[in-house]
Amino acid sequence: MKHVSFKKLAGITAAAALSLTPMMAMADTAQSALVKGGALNLRETASLTAKVLGQFPTGTLVEIVEAGDEWHKVEVGGKSGYMMAKYLSTENKDTTATVRTNTGIGLNFREEPSMEGAIITSYKPGTKVTVLQKGAAWSRVSVNGQEGFMATQYLNFSSGNASSGSSATGKIALVNNPKDTQVLNLRQSASLDAKVLDYYRNGVKVTILKSGSTWHKVQVEDGKIGYMMAKFLKVTDEKGEAQPYTAQLINVNGGKIVNFRKGPSLQSEIIRTVPVGTTVTVLEHGTDWCKVDVEGVTGYISTWFMK
Repeated sequence: MKHVSFKKLAGITAAAALSLTPMMAMADTAQSALVKGGALNLRETASLTAKVLGQFPTGTLVEIVEAGDEWHKVEVGGKSGYMMAKYLSTENKDTTATVRTNTGIGLNFREEPSMEGAIITSYKPGTKVTVLQKGAAWSRVSVNGQEGFMATQYLNFSSGNASSGSSATGKIALVNNPKDTQVLNLRQSASLDAKVLDYYRNGVKVTILKSGSTWHKVQVEDGKIGYMMAKFLKVTDEKGEAQPYTAQLINVNGGKIVNFRKGPSLQSEIIRTVPVGTTVTVLEHGTDWCKVDVEGVTGYISTWFMK
C-alpha cells in the first residue's frame, strides 16, 4: 500500500517557513478529513479483521498521518490507528465564520483538534475566520493565512447552519440528573420504549450529534452513540465547564412564592421571596440547591423549585 506522510511533509514546510519568518508560529496541521457515512471504526491495523480501537460518527474531524489508497493512518481523540479512506472526506469547503464566545474571552486557536492540542494563540469575539473543514466538535480553519483548529460550537456561520446559537449540535454537554443517586439512560432510539444501551451518572460528558427539543442524539465519552433526553443534559463550554442557563420558578407545595436565600440551607437568611413563574439564571446546579442570579443579586434557591 502506498503511503504519504503528511506529518513529515508539514514539519519540513513549517521548518522552512520558520527560517524565513522566525517570529511566526506555525501549526503542524498536516491534512485533516471528516468522517462520512455513519459511525466509522478506528482499527489497530489496516485490515477489516483488525481490533477496533474506537468508533467515530459522521462529522468527526481526524488528522491523516499517512495516506493510502484503501486505508489512512489517522489520529483522532488521542488515539492512533487506521480508517478506510472511502469513508473520509478531505474536501475543503471554504466558509466564512465569526468567533463567538458567551464569556467574551478569546477563542483558542490550536495545533490539533483536541483540548490537549497546543494553543497557537487566541482570537477575540467577532474575528472572521475561514473554515476549511467543519466538523461536529472541531473545525479546521485559516486565520491570516495560518491554519489550525477551533471548537465548532464557538463559530457563528453566516449561512445560519447548525453552529448558530439556536442549535446545540456539536456542543459538549454534561449528564445532569435531578439527584446524584440517579442515572440517565442512553437509548438505541429516541423513545422511552427503546433498548437501553447503557446508563450514566452526573458529570459524564457527551457530544451532541443532533439536537432536538425532547431528545438529543449523542456520543458519550466512552465512544457509545445513542439518544438521551434533552432535559437531563446541560450544555457546557469548551473546557467542559457548565454554562449558566435559565430556569423558571415553580412551587411544588402549591404556593405562589419561592424563598431566595443567602446560602444553600433552610436555615440561611432569606434575601427575598420571588413569585412563581419568574425566570432566573442558574449559575451552579446542585442536587438540593442551585446558586442563581435574580435581577443582579446572587443567592440560592432549592433545586426542586425550578423547572
